[in-house]
Amino acid sequence: MASQWVDERDARFILHEVLNIGETLLGKAPFENHDTDMVNMVLDAAVKFAENEIAPTYPDEVHRKPVEAVFKDGKVYAPEAYHRLWKLYAEGGWFSAADSPDVGGQGLPEIVGAACINMFQACNQAFVMYPLLTHGAAKLVEKFCSEELKNIYLAKMFDGTWGGTMCLTEPGAGSDVGALKTSAKRNPDGTFSITGTKCFISAGDHDLTENIIHTVLARIEGDDPGTKGISIFVVPKIRVNTDGSLGDGNDVATGNIESKMGIHGNATCTLNFGENGKCIGYLMGQEREGMKVMFHMMNEERQTTGMMGVSLATAGYLHALAYAKERVQGSNILSKDTTVRVPIIQHPDVRRMLIKQKSLVEGIRFLCLYCYYAMDREKAATTGEETEKWQGMIEVLTPIVKAYCTEMGMVVNDLSVQTYGGYGFCREYPVEQMMRDQKINMIFEGTNGIQALDLLGRKLGMKKGLCFMNLISEAKASLVPAKEMGLFKDETEIVETALDTIVKTSMDFAGLMKINPYVPLIAASDFLNCVGDTLLGWCHMVMATVASKKLPQATTDQEKAFYSGKIESAVFFIKRTTALVPAKCEVLTKDDTSAMRISEDGFAV
Repeated sequence: MASQWVDERDARFILHEVLNIGETLLGKAPFENHDTDMVNMVLDAAVKFAENEIAPTYPDEVHRKPVEAVFKDGKVYAPEAYHRLWKLYAEGGWFSAADSPDVGGQGLPEIVGAACINMFQACNQAFVMYPLLTHGAAKLVEKFCSEELKNIYLAKMFDGTWGGTMCLTEPGAGSDVGALKTSAKRNPDGTFSITGTKCFISAGDHDLTENIIHTVLARIEGDDPGTKGISIFVVPKIRVNTDGSLGDGNDVATGNIESKMGIHGNATCTLNFGENGKCIGYLMGQEREGMKVMFHMMNEERQTTGMMGVSLATAGYLHALAYAKERVQGSNILSKDTTVRVPIIQHPDVRRMLIKQKSLVEGIRFLCLYCYYAMDREKAATTGEETEKWQGMIEVLTPIVKAYCTEMGMVVNDLSVQTYGGYGFCREYPVEQMMRDQKINMIFEGTNGIQALDLLGRKLGMKKGLCFMNLISEAKASLVPAKEMGLFKDETEIVETALDTIVKTSMDFAGLMKINPYVPLIAASDFLNCVGDTLLGWCHMVMATVASKKLPQATTDQEKAFYSGKIESAVFFIKRTTALVPAKCEVLTKDDTSAMRISEDGFAV
């Protein structure tokens, strides 16, 4: 029986058959020590860990005790089951699978590590957030701390001995980070005294590790207001001596944990720094470059969040598919014998919901993994021009991956619940929990609206539009094999038209910003989704072209079903979604700004 949690076959298809990392990445610097066999061994281990260890800890509030973090007597306790998972995660080397051997990593390509994380997140996002945030904080220490601090903190973060967090948000400064009030006062020994409150800090406190290393944004006393005056600091929960041993507490107190609609197992905390004037922080990077430094972690977390959207969508779809095959309800609408009851997968509307879920999941998985592939291509680049090209594509893809993959992930999870009917709305089945967990991915690490503004206001115009056009050129070049084979003529034309349309619309918006900026600003989120619908059409064309080549060579019914399924999924998405992009973009550029004209009282009287 197929897994209800991970799609290992599709991951292998993308890595080996579509992107062909065995030729494009493996065996070449900096991945010269890895080959296809090694990658497959890693994927095998990831599947087993995900399904056998992580999936059983996913909350089932009817048949099992709820899995949630607990705040008691000023301390936070992670779910009991997570302690064993944390230990196994560390022992398996998953903290640093794609990091350099210099920090204890395995040096695997980013895309391989991401494919594994995709499987882990599908089984329990709330747990996986703990190690992922630790990894993000460790990467900041690696890039921006002094050698002295690296020697103290780095090894214990990369091996899971200590945890880590990212502390940006404050009660009065959420998306407006520049309004933060947390302060840093210089001390004679070069350290800083940190004072302030941070909220909505994922994995902010827990008992999985003996120490937690916070990366904290704060303003050094006397520095300018706004984001330009912000610096960033390493602030350990417990002070660390120069020999690496733990010292006294560092005046970091947890005020509470949030009661949330989802990801109950992850402790989302309010943290108070320096209530007693004894919180010590260490500068990361240069003064007043806090935002620049933090965005190294933020971009990693945004790509990870996009993958979270893919992961929960995957699990929701696979659960819905299994249920549809087993749930007997009604008769086949074309059957003359109405007394025979059939599985609901035989009903046209259920099949519509299932193929929409399938096409979205497979498309956003490819898009997400392609962003990690771009990171690997950047690492492996041998010229400055090539490095610049891939870096620019990563910059453009990051807000799209974060926003579009989570938006479409929610569409999939909504359809998963709908596939179950009334049972989907009940806690007897996990799809309702998956839908609740998914919602946070559209909100944190920069709301999807902010991602849309980032795409519109910054990424489209980077290097005078060169980065965006490189991505478009890459997509168009990928359509050539289908044309040469005489395949998917209609679908290829649809994707090409959509690609041309989003380029034209981006230029139209650039002009409108000077005339009536409200038009593109109101349209930003819808435009990002149009870009996503277009890029997913491209992703599907690439996958369908490969599947068409492989199908005649398939020797088993299972492989034939896989390849033919990829083709039908591509055709469905392109004809039903990508084809609508030109019409949608035409509407967006003619917006009448009613959203701005309406008075505040006019929204409700």
